[in-house]
Amino acid sequence: MNLDPSPSLDAGPPPRAASRTRFGMAQLRRTVASDARRRTIAASALWLVSSNVLYAGCQWATIVVLAKLGKPVAIGHLGLALAIATPVILLTSLGLRAVQATDMTRRYPFAEYVVLRLILNVVAATGIATAALLGLIEPAAVAILIPIGVAKIAEASSETCYGLAQRHECMRYVAVSRASRGALGLVVLATIVALGGTLAAGAWGLAATWSAFLFVVDLPTAGRLEPIVARPRPNAVWRLARESAPLGGVHGLFAAGQSLPRYLLGLSHGATAVGYFTALGAITPALAQLASATGHAAAPRLGHAAAGHRRRYRRLVLQLVAAAGTLGAALVIGAALAGRRFLALAYDTDYAAFQTTFVIIVAAASVAVVNEVFYFALVASRRAPLQLAVECVAIFVTATGGVLLIPRLGVAGAALATAGGTVARATLAGTLVLRWAG
Repeated sequence: MNLDPSPSLDAGPPPRAASRTRFGMAQLRRTVASDARRRTIAASALWLVSSNVLYAGCQWATIVVLAKLGKPVAIGHLGLALAIATPVILLTSLGLRAVQATDMTRRYPFAEYVVLRLILNVVAATGIATAALLGLIEPAAVAILIPIGVAKIAEASSETCYGLAQRHECMRYVAVSRASRGALGLVVLATIVALGGTLAAGAWGLAATWSAFLFVVDLPTAGRLEPIVARPRPNAVWRLARESAPLGGVHGLFAAGQSLPRYLLGLSHGATAVGYFTALGAITPALAQLASATGHAAAPRLGHAAAGHRRRYRRLVLQLVAAAGTLGAALVIGAALAGRRFLALAYDTDYAAFQTTFVIIVAAASVAVVNEVFYFALVASRRAPLQLAVECVAIFVTATGGVLLIPRLGVAGAALATAGGTVARATLAGTLVLRWAG
């Protein structure tokens, strides 16, 4: 019999100590997993932010090229064409990329997303062609509208491939593909215009480039992740369309709200004023791409947290909002201090007269970055219909402000109307997200 009261070295810890050890190991594993998730979001966001900033930079560079080589009226025609094509494309996109990225239970195979995307492409093409035939914008803008519509349809199809890659957390592919496509499109369009071609010819070059990129790069890459062609379930495709339709409404209303000031400005002050407003607002897509990249990178984690961990969901939302708000504040300060010099260098000296308007536009774009976080939070919690109501309020505020301010203030009035709608959108969406998260 062992008279030593101390436990044997081979006996292991006493029961309570063993329980504490197991608890400690489990806590350690959870901590390590949490740190790994944070690193994954950070790495994904870095890839997507880098590519999206480059992609948005390409869009901005297109405006710079047109400002250097042409007159504001040419930019105005492009702005009016985009004001028609963008709402139609976003309305018919149904937010499929965000739906795929947060569909962690794999309810629908990729082939069904592809079938729905093809149907929506036909609807979008019909809508854009109808707008062109009705003469909603002047003929010079219509000549640009058709190729821009083709390019946007190709882009929407590539976005569906990116949604699949995000679900598989292949963020590097998404980043490289998107940045490459944007750079190639810029080079082709700028080269055609610089060689003396019309803006419409440059837009056709852009459309051909993006279409070729879709078939040569994006679709084959997506096919290596999941089958592209399979026998679809018609009921499932219809169900997917119904479930995603609120997001299509959200995107369409958002784009319409952004485009409405251009319509009103064109009606009251002409295409040249639209050109100035389009150039001043060219920074907005860059910030939107930055916010979208972070939101897409965090979308899978938001989806997991919203499914059963509301405290974690709230914490993640607040972290993203804090980062977006800090970035926005820095940009507004930069626009106030160096906006005049930036506009003169980037475009021409006559654009520098709009510095105050430029600060308003940057402030609105910064608020839109915060709102993008709330958008993904609502998508992850599967409450897209609420976002649709948010967009209805925002477009009402924008329309009211536009009708009252644009005829009297021109470009500045368009900027103020846009800012009013953006603030209304972010305020209402933020309230809905944080109340639901508790």
